[in-house]
Amino acid sequence: MSSGDAVFVYGLLTLPEVVYAITGKHYAMQQASLADHKSYGVSQQPGETPIPALTHSPGHVQHGQLLLDVYPAELEKLDFFEELDSGLYLRQKVRVQSSGQWLDAWCYTAGPALVPYLAGEWSVQQISEEHKKHLITQLIPSMLTTYHNLHASSGTTTKATPLSED
Repeated sequence: MSSGDAVFVYGLLTLPEVVYAITGKHYAMQQASLADHKSYGVSQQPGETPIPALTHSPGHVQHGQLLLDVYPAELEKLDFFEELDSGLYLRQKVRVQSSGQWLDAWCYTAGPALVPYLAGEWSVQQISEEHKKHLITQLIPSMLTTYHNLHASSGTTTKATPLSED
């Protein structure tokens, strides 16, 4: 049996309950580090869920987690959540260090549409229980409804905005 891919996560996707809400799966996770990258906060309206974005940043090390054994159908849902088609994020192959080994993993980095909005520091401690509840009970279910409707009707995806407050 083949195993799935590893995905390096550093922000909202380090929260197992958020990943489960998106994919319906619980993943084994392990600590990992990505050299020459740093996460920043994304400027938004007050009250919105704080989100991070990762950029190439020589000399910095981004600590995060590896989601292990992520299969293509689950990766598609993560791609949709990260709005790859809008240019907000890109999914790239990176080389991370984890448990004394170097591993290849996918990683979501800031895309060209998001870079102008990077501002300041971001940490998972900025995510309140209220933010998590809003993501899990409202934004993610809405995003998944759109995802499933698009796949059922045409097999293609179009832009959705799971992190907006519309």
